[in-house]
Amino acid sequence: MLFLSTFLIALFITMALVPILRTAALRLQQGPDLPDARKVHAAPIPKLGGVALALGVILPMLFIADGGRFVNSVLIGAAVVACFGLVDDLKTLGWPAKFGGQILAALVVILYGGLRISSLGSCLPEGVDLPHALSVVLTLIVVVGVTNAINLSDGLDGLAGGTCLLIFICLGVLAYSGTDFPERFFVMALAAAVVGAILGFLRFNTYPATVFMGDTGSQLLGFFAVTLSLGITQCNAAYSPFLPLLLLGFPVLDTLTVMAERLAAGRSPFTPDKNHFHHKLLRLGLFHTEAVVVIYAVTALLTASAYFLRFHSDWLIIGLYALFAALVLAFLASTARSGFRFHRAGFFDLKIKGRLKVLKDKPLLIRACYPPVAFGVPVLFAAAV
Repeated sequence: MLFLSTFLIALFITMALVPILRTAALRLQQGPDLPDARKVHAAPIPKLGGVALALGVILPMLFIADGGRFVNSVLIGAAVVACFGLVDDLKTLGWPAKFGGQILAALVVILYGGLRISSLGSCLPEGVDLPHALSVVLTLIVVVGVTNAINLSDGLDGLAGGTCLLIFICLGVLAYSGTDFPERFFVMALAAAVVGAILGFLRFNTYPATVFMGDTGSQLLGFFAVTLSLGITQCNAAYSPFLPLLLLGFPVLDTLTVMAERLAAGRSPFTPDKNHFHHKLLRLGLFHTEAVVVIYAVTALLTASAYFLRFHSDWLIIGLYALFAALVLAFLASTARSGFRFHRAGFFDLKIKGRLKVLKDKPLLIRACYPPVAFGVPVLFAAAV
């Protein structure tokens, strides 16, 4: 019941706050995401939805936090990331300031919370861990890198929220299955809160979005995802320490590929452009929603693999991820060279997508879900009491 109530509280807080913050942002002209050459939306859209998401996650967690160092460090680090993200959404910080906030949050969980990548499994001799200084530096790089990777992947309506939804569902299941992790109940509750908050936010962020999560939400999701992934795998000897490769590998691969392309072109790796994976899928001829669904499917495949391979060989996980990365890069490179584009099939577009369009135009799914939520949740709480 604890996890269900945490999920519902986060869901309702986020759904209640998003319209309020969106209206306030429009009236005060604070934090609009303006269209430009590298963005796919055509009109200014408020990007303070991440504030609602952050409050929806953090507020219920304050009531169940046990005061442990790891728990406190994750919540403090999340508050730091959210604060820097909010300032960036309102005032547009430069990349040095953004990195400064992320490094500060990472140091909180490393130095105070004790989160470190110390084990590399079978890649090191049995019983041998990384030296302390090296593990601190490596953990710092990984935490900051993944936080930015999730942030940079937020390029289409519902993309970052949906992919993170799948990641946190898997994290909750992994925490439930792992008995060696002392903070497993906190991770399960936090995963439930994040899933609830994301679902509440996606109500307003699916295509066509009326609000964006901004850096506040995307950096927060990235920070939570990497800290929980490392916490589960480094503290549970039964799990492979390379599971985060599968959980977080797609946005990380996207970010590394984009930065490598920028450096190869003689540009700064922090210069924004339209070379992310989702941009390349759009150039192949996919519609906005189709590109998002493709990335959802890839993320679902990776997260399911992480669960089923959690007890398997480290080298198997590394090899499968390397094969996956090679196939993705080879496919995108070959289509770019050949100029390939998907041909729109008349039957699929007209007969199938045309009929499904009514679900969006007349929010039938939302209308169908409202009565069970409106009447079922009070009954559920009453039954629990």
